[in-house]
Amino acid sequence: PPPAATLRDMLERIDHLVCVVPELAGAAARYEQLGLVLTPETRHAETGAANRACFVGDSAESASYLELLSVVDEAKARESGREHYIDATARGGGAVSLAFGVSNLAHEARALESAGYAAPVSSVHRADGSRVCDIAQLDSRGAMPFAITLIEYPETWESRHERSRTAGRFAHTFPLKRLDHLAAVTPNLDAARAFWTEVLHVPVFGEIHSPAMTILQMKVGDAIFELLGPAGPDSPMAGRPAALASMAAWEVTGPLEDAVRLARERGFTCSDPETGVIPGTRRASIPAGELGGVGMQLLEYV
Repeated sequence: PPPAATLRDMLERIDHLVCVVPELAGAAARYEQLGLVLTPETRHAETGAANRACFVGDSAESASYLELLSVVDEAKARESGREHYIDATARGGGAVSLAFGVSNLAHEARALESAGYAAPVSSVHRADGSRVCDIAQLDSRGAMPFAITLIEYPETWESRHERSRTAGRFAHTFPLKRLDHLAAVTPNLDAARAFWTEVLHVPVFGEIHSPAMTILQMKVGDAIFELLGPAGPDSPMAGRPAALASMAAWEVTGPLEDAVRLARERGFTCSDPETGVIPGTRRASIPAGELGGVGMQLLEYV
């Protein structure tokens, strides 16, 4: 038989970030007000949820999306293991899970399970019965403070991007170029590092140290996932609860000032551009409360 694929080969990309919102229509309207195109509402019978998605990316390699999701059938959500959707709704919403794209889900799920990490595979269907994708909910055994999903679609990344482009999903009038990074405050930075490097076989791409925190950067496809931990016991980060950050950082097309001006013209509070924590960047941000519970950081590389 051919050599087994490594787990490093498994995590091809950050596919999407899931944000639970108590009321789907209202949250989606804010993204449309900013100038972003969202997919029509889709209901998933297996998970008891409805969603709308915002696709961003100037190529098949960089494409990803933000999923706004609301629970419409609490019993189905519980039955399918989505209690975290219900809990997040009770808290008022926020980012709850992260999905990584793979090309051979069944193989990778078996490899993870043989290493002691449960990853049961199931399928997601549309209301008409057509299959959307296959997914596996990965149990990180407490190393990460959020739900991790592995996802495989019945088409190539290239054909999926072209289909989405043809459908007008990237026809935004707000200049988002690509997902740059997401982050999580970890329950234990050493345990999180070990999970990523030893279980997922994703090496540390970069480290950033400041008086307040340590950031481990894990590169997955065209984007970065950041593991955040306190720099020491006296750091203000030491008191922060472990959680997936309700923030997504997007690289913008063109000058950062243009994006800031446009956001303000469209009724959003946007901070002034400043030097970013990531070397060689400038940043500004729109608060989470104005975008369905997920803050939007705008990045320009200089």
